[in-house]
Amino acid sequence: MSVKQTLWQLLDNYNIEIPIIQRDYAQGRTDAKVTQIRIDFVQNLHAMVSNSGLSQDLDFIYGSVKNDTLVLLDGQQRLTTLFLLHWYVAAGTGAMSEARNKLMKFRYETRVSSREFVESLLDFSEGLVVAGTDEDLSKKIIDAHWFFSVWRNDPTVQSMLTMLDEIHRVFRCNLLEGRGLWEKLVCNDRPPVTFHFLNMQEFSLTDELYIKMNARGRPLTEFENFKAWLQSYVDKSDDIKISDSFWSSMDKEWTDVFWRLRDKGEYEVDDLFLRCFKSIALINVAKTLNTSSKQLDLKDDQLVAAFRDNTYVPTQVYNDNKCFIEGTLNALSVLLSLLHQLQASVTGTIGAELWGQCKGVFEGVLRDKGYLEQARFCALFVYVSGIKKTGPWNEDELLELADWLGVALRMINNTAFDISVNYVRAVHALVGMMDLIGGVVMNNLAEIEAKDIRYFNETQRDEEILKARLVVGDPSWRSLLRSYESHEYFYGQIGFLLEGSRSTDSDNYCQSKFVSLANKASVLFSNSLIETEDFLLQRALLSIGDYLIPSGSNFSFCKNTKVSARYRYENWRRVFNDKERRTVLFQLLGYLEEGKEKEGLELVIANASCPDWRQLFIQFPQAISYCKQRQIRFDNDEHDEIYLLNGLRMSGRHKGLRTFVLYQEVKGSDCSDIVALKEIMQSYYEVSGEGEVPGVLFTPWQGGVLQVDYIEEDFLLSLYDLDNKEQELQIKECKQIDALKLLISKIRAMEATED
Repeated sequence: MSVKQTLWQLLDNYNIEIPIIQRDYAQGRTDAKVTQIRIDFVQNLHAMVSNSGLSQDLDFIYGSVKNDTLVLLDGQQRLTTLFLLHWYVAAGTGAMSEARNKLMKFRYETRVSSREFVESLLDFSEGLVVAGTDEDLSKKIIDAHWFFSVWRNDPTVQSMLTMLDEIHRVFRCNLLEGRGLWEKLVCNDRPPVTFHFLNMQEFSLTDELYIKMNARGRPLTEFENFKAWLQSYVDKSDDIKISDSFWSSMDKEWTDVFWRLRDKGEYEVDDLFLRCFKSIALINVAKTLNTSSKQLDLKDDQLVAAFRDNTYVPTQVYNDNKCFIEGTLNALSVLLSLLHQLQASVTGTIGAELWGQCKGVFEGVLRDKGYLEQARFCALFVYVSGIKKTGPWNEDELLELADWLGVALRMINNTAFDISVNYVRAVHALVGMMDLIGGVVMNNLAEIEAKDIRYFNETQRDEEILKARLVVGDPSWRSLLRSYESHEYFYGQIGFLLEGSRSTDSDNYCQSKFVSLANKASVLFSNSLIETEDFLLQRALLSIGDYLIPSGSNFSFCKNTKVSARYRYENWRRVFNDKERRTVLFQLLGYLEEGKEKEGLELVIANASCPDWRQLFIQFPQAISYCKQRQIRFDNDEHDEIYLLNGLRMSGRHKGLRTFVLYQEVKGSDCSDIVALKEIMQSYYEVSGEGEVPGVLFTPWQGGVLQVDYIEEDFLLSLYDLDNKEQELQIKECKQIDALKLLISKIRAMEATED
């Protein structure tokens, strides 16, 4: 049976020995994860010691007692840190004379050097700890006459010195309280730091088990300590009533859920369990936060980040933020039991599809710390929390859950999650949405307006309500919609296809027209056609009209990007959701035949005859290819020149469309009249910045270099000598000039200047 104790009380009853089989003291290591744990732990200890109204329980300490000596099995790291804190406060407040004998009952047997260092620290503590000074305590100890340089090679000593520096950094000003600080630390009435000591000898701990549990110097996992705290937390609470099978299910059925979802080659699930609990804690914390500001307060943002990033979280934080109230733990029980039910026996279409959805959501939050994955998990958890289900789920209940997840995930997937406050807003919106439509999802969703749902993308809200109304009015819409919502690029957003199937004079939607549009659009925006090497889709759309979307000072052909909802909205989504550009897309779809979409694109391109700049892009896909971000910039409203951007700005590398077309004409021509010109073409002169003009270079030419630019709606020929000085150009009739004039005339003929 465990006994609640402080380190000071434990030393009253036992000598404490860190046995030789234990690993080195590790909380002073300097890697990023341990550094964060150390900083958080010492800050927590400081808060507890500084405030007489606070206390923290450090969970369970395990060991066996032999001849009044407690041999630690688990708890070495925490007790060593507490020992160092007691030594520091005793040395800094003048209490060492009365504390030394008891502190000497704490012994390290892992290495001789570790034991000797601890003993010397107690024997020669006078003058080491000084209140207020910011000098590293480790430097004073290393410089002391009694410190042996060989001790610096001991990992435990190294870690102790690092921990003492952190304790000194945080506690040094508190030493001014003198003996008052010491008395706070060791008081019995309301001790600031406690733990539960469990004597494993009562459970017949054998040497073999001891060795196995300490193999490779391995302590209890963070989850095992968390679980012990949670059990204690539930036992002490009068408000939390959980099922009798909760703890046994955690060890059996729910462990099986995580076991089947673990990464290949992994043989533990503790971290997955802990990630699940932290994600649930994150939801409960988010519910309490204010979303009226553009960003969260720093303290709230750090708390959200700690849960999301799966960093070490002290159990006191869970306690202070009421992360695991009764409804939370019961909802977790429902969720994990549902997953076990689906995982164990997937039957029927709904069960198979739902398991796929739930598995994707659950695996996402267990393996990815992004806010998108956290929001998706929140959607699942909010539903099971609101339903308050007991026992296995039947087919109708699974269908409602599938409807809810479909609606919620489509809203989440089509909303940008860039900062923590966006996640918090999504949690609030999901809770509010559950209150509105949970239980009978499609019927309730069909009765509300988009304004009734908060935060999520308005276009998607409108679409989901429209689809619910269609399904309620005619259930055959359900399977039609589902088959296209799962498209690899649409991410469930197919409202533009519904818009294309709507009667112009009413709100009636034609299923056959929807299917025809959706079938062809699914092919065009598939991975194989959305961005081919010769840009069939982009060129075919240009053949119909100007579909390019504005992007700051630029215009975009649209990129095939799936990075995030924000990137998708900045590309093809703008075409889907803009009435004018969507009309161009629908006209193209109307020209195509189902099953022959690629051939249709090629035919549209072959027959293109555009009286403007579009024709140049249609005939020369290399111009689009050069634009790595698929963006161009017009020189002015009249499109006198069009710049091909290698990046996003004119300060970066760029070319001119007309001169680039000239370059490609020369480069790709087999015409005998062009051969002489091809032989002297040197390169394309791309530029950076707005001060220079890009063009084509020909050399040698009359002893210099001929540059062809495009300025003020016309081609300009300039001659430079070898020192780059501009010369008077006398154009003499020759094969090269004739060929150049021929090509310039051909390019002018490709497009007609707009009035």
